[in-house]
Amino acid sequence: MSRTPDSEDFARAFGDTFDKFLKTNGISQSDAANRLGWGKAGKARLNTYCHDSPRGIRRIPEADVLYLVCVKLNFEFEYKGFRVSAATFNGNGAKPSAPQPAQLEFEYAGQFELTNPKGTVSVSFKRPPGRVELAVSLEAAS
Repeated sequence: MSRTPDSEDFARAFGDTFDKFLKTNGISQSDAANRLGWGKAGKARLNTYCHDSPRGIRRIPEADVLYLVCVKLNFEFEYKGFRVSAATFNGNGAKPSAPQPAQLEFEYAGQFELTNPKGTVSVSFKRPPGRVELAVSLEAAS
């Protein structure tokens, strides 16, 4: 596989998340390699995914590696909005994960009475592709 900035980014995201997963679950790289059916030599292979080489390069995981760690170790991670998990490999999870809704906050320090006929509220809402535009205008009565 040729190295691109995206593949480098994916390799680092996978390796860092996988290393944290192993540590959090108390699984040594040797134990993980045995569970994956790689034997003793597999520990060195796993280490190349979790840590940079002396030249600062992280190994890019092949599809079979992703499949094995997700299915046999129940590993999953998210990369650029896509969840990689055992469900992804059986066709149930190939869709991007739903984005987390953002809460919009704004402050209004003035007093506003909606029952006062002199004050006005104007709201406009547009949905251009890829975003939402909301404009709120408050004109308080003096």
